[in-house]
Amino acid sequence: MSTDRIESIIERLTDISSELKSIIAVHEQRLNQQEKDTNVIFKLLENRRKELDDKINEVYVVMTSKDNSILEHIEQMRKEANEQHKALNEKISKLEKFIWVAIGGGMVLVWLLSNISTYFKLFVH
Repeated sequence: MSTDRIESIIERLTDISSELKSIIAVHEQRLNQQEKDTNVIFKLLENRRKELDDKINEVYVVMTSKDNSILEHIEQMRKEANEQHKALNEKISKLEKFIWVAIGGGMVLVWLLSNISTYFKLFVH
């Protein structure tokens, strides 16, 4: 082979080598940019996950406080219902006593009226 040809081949190999270096540099730059983009996306996703966790915890706190509020309200209503029940029970007991006294008094009155003629006969004689 001739020297010119060897020089031409060496020159061509040098050109190819520099082209490959620039292609590799471009690809490396693209990979670095993709890695940066991936890290940014990962951070955004992590932030969104944390925000979602915070919102879910906030919902649980609100639900718990609402549940407690509802339970307190139900307990208060139960106490009021018990008080009303006791008051009505007392009124019914008093009414029952009055009715029994009235029935007893009525029976005594009926007995007296039915036997009054006998008493008048005893006192008249």
